[in-house]
Amino acid sequence: MFKTSIQEKINALGYKTFTPIQEAVFKAYPKEQHIIGLAPTGTGKTHAYLIPIVNELDLNYEAVQAVICVPTNELVAQVENMLKSVNIGFSVKAFTTSKDRLRELDALSKKQPQIVISTPGRLEDYAIKEGKLKIHTAKVFVLDEADMMLDMDFMTTLDRVFYAVRDAKMLLFSATLPEGLTKWIDTYFGKAFKIDLKDPSVLKITHGLVYTRFETRDHDFKRLVKTINPFLCMVFVSKKEQVDHVYQQLMDVGIKAIRISGDTPPRERKTILDDIKQLKYTYIVSSDLGSRGLDIIGVSHVIHYELPYHLEYYIHRSGRTGRANQTGVSLALVTNENSRKIENLVKRGITFQRFQIDGETLVPVIKKAKSNLSEEELQAIRKVKKPTKVSPNYKKKNKKLVKKARNAVRFGGK
Repeated sequence: MFKTSIQEKINALGYKTFTPIQEAVFKAYPKEQHIIGLAPTGTGKTHAYLIPIVNELDLNYEAVQAVICVPTNELVAQVENMLKSVNIGFSVKAFTTSKDRLRELDALSKKQPQIVISTPGRLEDYAIKEGKLKIHTAKVFVLDEADMMLDMDFMTTLDRVFYAVRDAKMLLFSATLPEGLTKWIDTYFGKAFKIDLKDPSVLKITHGLVYTRFETRDHDFKRLVKTINPFLCMVFVSKKEQVDHVYQQLMDVGIKAIRISGDTPPRERKTILDDIKQLKYTYIVSSDLGSRGLDIIGVSHVIHYELPYHLEYYIHRSGRTGRANQTGVSLALVTNENSRKIENLVKRGITFQRFQIDGETLVPVIKKAKSNLSEEELQAIRKVKKPTKVSPNYKKKNKKLVKKARNAVRFGGK
């Protein structure tokens, strides 16, 4: 399937085998007009589309041939770095909000890149509003991390962009496929070829539940972090206002941590990421929005300070660990009120193990075997009077009475 130069690049990347999503996309790419690829975070979706795109490039055609749209600046940089590993002489431009806008627009007036990587906002600005980025020549358009673009601002922006690339081959990749995206996807992808490998069980992640109460959550959270010894742990909160609060809980017990939220400026985010790569911190406290696009290697544990409002984010959070065929642990502090959310996650393929904190140890809760006794038998056994005084062989005698009461129901007194 691949040209010699691309095959050499694949070998240079160290690939001996491909992940299921990569194999499926490589097979479908030459045959299908539009493709929807669903697979858990960390299963190689990015290279699944990058390698075929590079394989089809016309190096002599100085125009936009492929557009890759991702939701955050960090993801733009991440995809750009991945493209560098398979670059065979094509031109790439990565557009983010942190770069000089006027300088980039001026450069586009002189030369068009062959591959574009951008956030939706920058793409709309340069291609639709300014008309400097000529994306109408693109042969392929990729929308990656689609389930992270649920808000209406993203949707409205992408409507305008999609119209400009309506003749391109459309590829959509996501870890989940929320119901809110279905109608929107049908509009632009029509009868797309769907590759559905989103079963979370393909990742080697232990999903744990630790029950708490609202009033003791902070206390139990502090106890929980003392039971694990992570290489790197990400702690997720549902509201950015909680980031500082949870960060302070870690400070209170002497844990070296860093915090990040949607309000963290791009330059500070870069500094934080550099510090994390240098292993200056063991814990990262983040909101769901704050974690978008963070390219962090080596996360061994994820803690959900509470379950997210949108359950798709549970998949994203947990997918921070267990990447690249590594093992990981995802622990959620939950209350009895979370039962419906837990049931919905189980329906999505998550298998949970319940844990309890015993001193400074996290131990699994062993489920009691279900009784094979009928309700009538149980009622008869409950009526057996326990001895008021302990006498020799009292346990044996009581056991006989229990058996007699059970048999009276089950066998009519035999």
